[in-house]
Amino acid sequence: MAAPYRAGVVGLGVMGSIADGLGGRHPTWFPPCSHADAYRMYPRTELVAGATRSSEKAEGFREKFDLPVYRDYTEMLDAEKLDVVSVATPATSHAEITIAASESGAKAVLCEKVMATSLAECERMISVCERHGTVLAINHTRRWNDRFRSVVRFVEEGRIGKVEALHVHFGGGRLCRSGSHHFDFARMVIGDDPVVRGMGCLSDPDEFDPGGWGLFETEDGCRIHIDGSRGMSHSAMTDIVGTDGVVRVLDGDLRFEWWHKSSDAVAGMALGALPENFPVQSPMYNVVEDLVACIEESGRNPRCTGNDGYTAFAMVAAIHASHHNDRDVVALPHLDPAYIIPSN
Repeated sequence: MAAPYRAGVVGLGVMGSIADGLGGRHPTWFPPCSHADAYRMYPRTELVAGATRSSEKAEGFREKFDLPVYRDYTEMLDAEKLDVVSVATPATSHAEITIAASESGAKAVLCEKVMATSLAECERMISVCERHGTVLAINHTRRWNDRFRSVVRFVEEGRIGKVEALHVHFGGGRLCRSGSHHFDFARMVIGDDPVVRGMGCLSDPDEFDPGGWGLFETEDGCRIHIDGSRGMSHSAMTDIVGTDGVVRVLDGDLRFEWWHKSSDAVAGMALGALPENFPVQSPMYNVVEDLVACIEESGRNPRCTGNDGYTAFAMVAAIHASHHNDRDVVALPHLDPAYIIPSN
């Protein structure tokens, strides 16, 4: 077997390094949960170093992995000659680190969501990685989550007919940090049908990463309604509405329902069971497995590409742009690439 790919993590917070030690923070988190633990567990990668400006997190990483930690990530890139780099810092530094990793010779970069803080940054990340032949993946974890992938397969099989609308609600605001997953999952469901226009409103525009709602339309006429306004206290829920039924994702992604047409049901819809006969393993493990396959198979793209991350971010940016333009409709292909929105 070939030597394992050398992996390093920039940003040693929850997703970078700490998640596996949180003790069941979420029932659907299957270890390995963090970037560092996934590289350590996957047989074709070797975790060799981390980078953080936090002395506390650096010490925790050393104790956990007995590996070097760099205060300056550029020193790690120069010294360790990494094949795979994870970017698990706040979004304000994603573009800078991703570009530096690609230019250092990394074969793949796994960048946390949200992708960046402006469309121009997203474009530079994509362009530089393409120029250097670096695989760029954005960690919208539903793309690698076996349960969500099974739901998408169920929809693709035509079990609810043609998808006409998606309705997504999540509490707590933060369109970028919390919402980015939901925007990307909507696109995961609609596949190649591009989002062409949208409008929306911010619920708390003075906050660093505000909440809000948006209404979007795809080229084929599918409507996407996403409401992440601050103030809602319920857990996330999604309705995928088709011509012949509905798939519901409830209880913060813990429960899945299939409502389908039935002549025996009083209201014309009956509750059915979604298939559960598929293996489930850690999405983070699946991410690393996918990255290695992309490195080794010419022309293969990761399940969530830089372009996917760009579009999810563009939908968030469209809500900001619409809010500040009297809730006018925004054409997504024509958003100003220099438009910057706050993110953490």
